[in-house]
Amino acid sequence: MRFQSLTIRARLLWLTLGLVIPLVLVGFFNLWNFWQVSRAQLNESLEQQAKLAARAFEQRILAHRQTLETISALASSGENTFTLEDYLNSIVKTRPNWLDVQIVNTNGEVVLSQSSKTTNLPAISVKEIKDKAERENSFVISTEESADKKLSLLSLALPIANRNFVVARIDGASVNDVFERLNLPDDNLIAVFDENNRLLYRNHGLSEQMSLDAGETPLFTALREKREGTIEVESPYDKVRRVYGLARVETANGIVAVGIPSAKLYELTRRQFVRQLLFGLLIAVLAITAAFVIALSITQPMRRLTKAARAFGAGDLTARTEVTQGGTIRELGLTFNQMAEEIVQREEELQALDRLKSEFVSSVSHELRTPLTTIKTLTRVLQSDKISATEREEFLGTIAAECDRQIDFVQNLLDLSRIESGAYKISLAPTDVVKILWECVEAQQRAAISRKLNLKFNSPPSDLPPALTDSGALRQIVSSLVENAMKYTPEGGEIRLAASEKNERIAIEISDNGCGIAAEDMPHIFERFYRGRPLDAQNLSKTGGEFSDEDEYVAVNETAGVGLGLYLVHNLVEQISGEITVESPVYKNTHGTKFTVLLPISR
Repeated sequence: MRFQSLTIRARLLWLTLGLVIPLVLVGFFNLWNFWQVSRAQLNESLEQQAKLAARAFEQRILAHRQTLETISALASSGENTFTLEDYLNSIVKTRPNWLDVQIVNTNGEVVLSQSSKTTNLPAISVKEIKDKAERENSFVISTEESADKKLSLLSLALPIANRNFVVARIDGASVNDVFERLNLPDDNLIAVFDENNRLLYRNHGLSEQMSLDAGETPLFTALREKREGTIEVESPYDKVRRVYGLARVETANGIVAVGIPSAKLYELTRRQFVRQLLFGLLIAVLAITAAFVIALSITQPMRRLTKAARAFGAGDLTARTEVTQGGTIRELGLTFNQMAEEIVQREEELQALDRLKSEFVSSVSHELRTPLTTIKTLTRVLQSDKISATEREEFLGTIAAECDRQIDFVQNLLDLSRIESGAYKISLAPTDVVKILWECVEAQQRAAISRKLNLKFNSPPSDLPPALTDSGALRQIVSSLVENAMKYTPEGGEIRLAASEKNERIAIEISDNGCGIAAEDMPHIFERFYRGRPLDAQNLSKTGGEFSDEDEYVAVNETAGVGLGLYLVHNLVEQISGEITVESPVYKNTHGTKFTVLLPISR
């Protein structure tokens, strides 16, 4: 008793842990995923702000470049010195941030110069920026400080077609208004660097933290490895860890860095993370308690279910579990019982299929053995010299007919295999239905005459439109239906073919006045391996049918076949986008069968 109690407790414990621990792990995983996704979204937002800043800075540089290009165009077009000097003078007067504009030659000598104010500008910087523009033969930008270190300057240079250079130096503080319009968050840190990580611009937050050559700091080290995206580094100046959004400035071949303290950037997300973590822990405790209580209530039903499952697995197909409680356990019990019923049903279906396969093998064996026996017997007779030429010719004809019948039989099996495997190729095209029907009648006429049957084709209207179908498949469908009608129609019977237009479709009818199809067989006649039984001959004779000779119907009832003909027809009709219906009996409600194939009209 004590062992059973401990076993139940162990099961309850494992069940509780098995239910709760995965949920807790999933919860923590989702929580961690929330933290990572939130950080990624914030980083992406910061990167977008850096891109906006880079775009604004680049537009300002492009405006300055356009001014230099205008000066270059005037100088290259041969304008006189006075005109060019007036234009330079207008620039420095209308643009206070432009400290000076100079045109220098290849030796760095000033050809023409205009200044807006007296500033302590180092002359050597003009030659340096000129040399850089000469080397790169394009627009260049650099930075410097005034000699008294009171101004941060942006130096621009552009080659002129006459081998001179236009050089401009602009107050770096003029860039402040570019970034102030972006509504960046407070305490932001903005810096612009050139391709060599040389500082081109710094906002007020960097005035005492970075020089033009900051050297080996974590930020500059990170910039060597990454020029776009986001980075997180700690400043060596104020020991504050910041997240920087990076974006390229294509015109200056530089990079804009927008930095925000990590604590401020992630503050809201961190609060949400802590709240959800505490909430998750509370839920986990409640879940463990609830799971333990629920586990106590499901032990007995689970044991009953286990017992039933073991009995069912051992072969007792009648084993079922008792369903008494509601909720999940009830659903589990009902599911098990339903599964057991479905397994029993499938077992019965498999047994029925095995019987059908056995009957199919038996029928195929009979279909092959009987004609082969006939052929073998006639071959032995033909080897004898005691038969006349007429008999020999008759026997050879019989052998040929039996061979043709077996070829058709094997071809049906092959067609069935191709249809079910999807290898049967269908090609829909406008088709003359009347021509196909006449060909089928002519092909089956000899067999009908030999069976003393009257095979007729009622000529359709001359304006019957063509059908959109596959001629080969349609020919096989009609031939199979005619052969089926001949099998179940006694001697002296009649088989009729007709074609007409009904409801914007072509209707092909194959009818006979044979034995008909029993009512219980009608739902199954298109099933594989199914062989229907003709209407009872005795009932026909009692109801006054046209054919009341029971011997004829007994002969019909013994007609050979394996139950594939109509199944093959049904599949072919579906392949050509048609429809097939059957009606039986059709004559005085006692006998006869009519198949109707409906095909789309070719437009």
